[in-house]
Amino acid sequence: MNRTKKFKQWESFDFGPATSTEKSKPRKDDSNVTKRKQYVKPNSSTSNKALNFHKELAPVAVSDLAVHPKKIEEVENWLKFAVFQDKSKTAKFLLLTGPTGSGKTATLSVLCKTLGISITEWITPIDQEYEYNRTNQIEQFSEFLFDAKYPSLFESSLNRLTLVEDFPNAVIRNPEQFCEILESCRYINQPIAFICTEAHNANVNLQRTLFPDEVLLKFNINHISFNSCAARQLKLALKRAEALVKSNPDVLKQPSSTVIDAILASADGDIRNAMNQFHMASLLGSGDLPTVKISTEEEKPGKRKRSKDSVKLDVMNKDQSLGLFHGLGRVLQPKRKQLGNSWRLVKNVGSLVDEFSIQPQMFMSFLFENYPKYFGDITDAAKAANILSSSVLLLDNWDRHESLEFALWNSILGLMVVNEHKVSKWNQIRGPVRIVKKDTNKIQEEWNGVRYSPMDQYYHNIIKKSDRCHKFE
Repeated sequence: MNRTKKFKQWESFDFGPATSTEKSKPRKDDSNVTKRKQYVKPNSSTSNKALNFHKELAPVAVSDLAVHPKKIEEVENWLKFAVFQDKSKTAKFLLLTGPTGSGKTATLSVLCKTLGISITEWITPIDQEYEYNRTNQIEQFSEFLFDAKYPSLFESSLNRLTLVEDFPNAVIRNPEQFCEILESCRYINQPIAFICTEAHNANVNLQRTLFPDEVLLKFNINHISFNSCAARQLKLALKRAEALVKSNPDVLKQPSSTVIDAILASADGDIRNAMNQFHMASLLGSGDLPTVKISTEEEKPGKRKRSKDSVKLDVMNKDQSLGLFHGLGRVLQPKRKQLGNSWRLVKNVGSLVDEFSIQPQMFMSFLFENYPKYFGDITDAAKAANILSSSVLLLDNWDRHESLEFALWNSILGLMVVNEHKVSKWNQIRGPVRIVKKDTNKIQEEWNGVRYSPMDQYYHNIIKKSDRCHKFE
């Protein structure tokens, strides 16, 4: 009987109107089948209502963005300068980088819409061997960057921005040709924005392949790095999603508070990942997403360690790459393992160098700003200062990318080895102090034409306790 009931349940699906041959076939208990069809058939008002979940939640105003306000301000200032203020006949380049789901494209789109700037985006054509080859694809990409400054017949706005997020495969295979394209675009008087998503694998890391430090300096590319979305910003974004669910109870259901907490814990700052998980949990007729409990130890000063349970989703976890603050922690608080009379570093130094070789200057500046707080002995701190100073010489006089990597090897491995008396307590990571340079010509006139190095000017300010050469912010 159980098998018969299960088999009859499959007959309740509505496969559309019956054909003439199906009507002629006799059925047993035809009235019962009709009742099941009427029960399963959805309501006409529900089926006709098409709800695009992600389109409804797409940010429209700046307040809808789950991005730090400082990053939004940096992008907005660049757009105002490059599109409205700067009238020079040179191209202005912007590079937006960050992990996936950090709001790079959404921020640029919302700000351009708010400022009245039209976007012309490059879309890579489909690779077909008989129609497109490597040379033709590069030529099309180069022609697009040249022709994008001219508005089409349907566009009357002169405030335009060229966006490249989908890089052609031929350009990725030949970074030298990409540099040649940038060289030819330096005098087209058109702002161009590039968006690259950070990747842990060096083979697919477009920032490392196409935009190393030498390219950023050569073409004066303004680089803005996005961080992962903070937990507070993710909560605000999920509140907007909850409001959408409450306004559409016929097609969506409200996920439980446990599932929402698990989404926040497992999203790892990826707003796109969080919205996809929330959408799956809010589908009408679906069960709760599977969760798993994770116990962590919480240590408070003067008290015992207490275990704290948190909930994460058992599926759709994001592959998390090493972040800046995690990397600083591993360098400034190195872990060692004892092997007989010697010791070895627990963390792989090569992976740290590989991760931060994209922006070695930024990582070195963070080390300079924070390393004294993690050294418990003045002799160790002096050794670390000498190591970092020698690495700065390599960074300032590099001739190829391998020199930048060697500077990272020297600073990372050196600090991890000489820190014999590390300070094992929580220290707040501070960003590097920003130096605003003054007019160099006036300074040289005041000093009777004597040319001083930036290091001499820096120590002059410290000794004289003035900001004659520069000031800190």
